Amino acid sequence: MHDVIVVGAGPSGLNAAKILTKEGLDVLVLEKNRWVGEHVICAGIVGEEVFSKFQISGESVLKTIREIKIISPQSSVIRYEHPDPFAYVVDRERFDRSIALNAGTINIPIRCNSRVQDITVEKDGVQVETGVNGRRDKKYRARVVLIATGVNYNLHKKLGLGYPRDFLHGVQAELDLGPMECTHVFLGKSIATGAFAWLVPLGGGTVRIGLITESDPGGCFHRLMAQHFPSRLKSLDRSRMEFKPIAQGLISRTFGDRVLTLGEAAGQVKTTTGGGIYFGLLCSELASQVLLKGFHRGDFSKSFLAEYERSWKRALQKEIRFGYYTRKICARLSDNQIEKIFKFIQSDGIIPIVKEKGNFDWHSDLLLLLLKRIPFFQVFIHRSRGNVGHEN
Repeated sequence: MHDVIVVGAGPSGLNAAKILTKEGLDVLVLEKNRWVGEHVICAGIVGEEVFSKFQISGESVLKTIREIKIISPQSSVIRYEHPDPFAYVVDRERFDRSIALNAGTINIPIRCNSRVQDITVEKDGVQVETGVNGRRDKKYRARVVLIATGVNYNLHKKLGLGYPRDFLHGVQAELDLGPMECTHVFLGKSIATGAFAWLVPLGGGTVRIGLITESDPGGCFHRLMAQHFPSRLKSLDRSRMEFKPIAQGLISRTFGDRVLTLGEAAGQVKTTTGGGIYFGLLCSELASQVLLKGFHRGDFSKSFLAEYERSWKRALQKEIRFGYYTRKICARLSDNQIEKIFKFIQSDGIIPIVKEKGNFDWHSDLLLLLLKRIPFFQVFIHRSRGNVGHEN
């Protein structure tokens, strides 16, 4: 019997495995894909704090981000340049693998091609069954299981765990659009209803271009290309477009008897940008702390593991709720209203506030300042208050 089985070898699962293994526990990671980091759909932008706070090597960094061009529906441009590098573009496969490889002399057993089909909670442990196409081929046992399966919630339903009810829809492709140095953000209801689109240069003319939207991601992507890169539209290979749902909103029941959920599997996602790496890593540390106490006491009951949900919500519920609320407000803006906000920002000294208060991983304080500063939002906030749900 293992001490801990981690289901999913993404950043949050691997970081928890690294922490627990370093503390002397017998940990096994089960990963459905053929290798760690295979087929990850992600813009791959992380803040500097990810590397310093979680002691992750910078070997996966492809580009440094200091300047961003924000482009309105009518192609007005706001250029923002941060005083220091505030984010980095990473190779997600190398980034994920570096978490496990940088565990020093500790070896974390990772079994790839191991899709978990079922988890059964027993009196003295959990049984985890793997297989393909519904067929079970192997069984593993552990005292406790950590579920870090991203946006796959099949196991949650069987175990009575909570899962998101609200999702945005993401689409991304890596394309050759010629030399570009600056990260772009595109706004407009026609190309990203309720959210935004992005272009991230990777070097050599290759870019990651994608968007998150409330509906019709394929159609939105086509309109994004038609509006901003019409000469490349005919050569667009739709098979290179990758799609992904993105969890939105605060959820409960991220724990059960001998079970915890992590990262996207627990809805620990920035509701402003859809990013989940930083929140997932932070919560992997909180989960590890609770589990280490559980092993010390010999207690993995639901009542004891509830401390995990209390701790991560103390850290993140303000960010998740306020980000969700703000995004819902912005989703109601027309393209003309967005254009008016652009003109206000260009003329009213908003940029210095962003430079002073902006933090890549923590958004709520800056968002509150901006909502208060931009007069247009005051009536809008008043009308919206009480009508925006944020809890699942």
